[in-house]
Amino acid sequence: MLSEEDLEKLRARLRFKVCYEVGFACPDVDDIVQESIARFLSASRQDKVRNRDAAGTFLLGVCRNVISEYRRRSARDGCMPEVVPEPAAKALPETDLFEIRQAIAAGLEQLPDRDRRILRAFYLEEKTKEQILQQTGLTDQNFRVILCRAKEKFRRIYVEQTKHRAALRHLVI
Repeated sequence: MLSEEDLEKLRARLRFKVCYEVGFACPDVDDIVQESIARFLSASRQDKVRNRDAAGTFLLGVCRNVISEYRRRSARDGCMPEVVPEPAAKALPETDLFEIRQAIAAGLEQLPDRDRRILRAFYLEEKTKEQILQQTGLTDQNFRVILCRAKEKFRRIYVEQTKHRAALRHLVI
């Protein structure tokens, strides 16, 4: 077994090694050193140190393992990244918003009643699929098919209106 004097010499050398590995400004250097020594003494008591003359080498191996565990824990429990605010949304001018709302309303009016109700409930009123199924009495498969076809019909109508309005703008300008 090691004497107090030998242990203190090893502690000083071990502290330098830990500081070199994890950085001299690391606040956990003493904890890493203490954990390494505690594991070393525990292994000594259990006769896991095969060569008593190479106790320092064994201690350095234990220390390497403790440092590796510390790094893994630090990486896993690392600081949360700084929250970067999202850039401000580029707002459309009120006139463009008014035109878009008009185009959406006109597109919805051209759809069959069932398609209009489904699109309005799902996208504008933000109802859940279950709420819509309960209101309409549709099955899940029917709802998905109707929603998909209604979106496609609306998309065609909206694109056609957009092209028509763009052509009118070019004529006016």
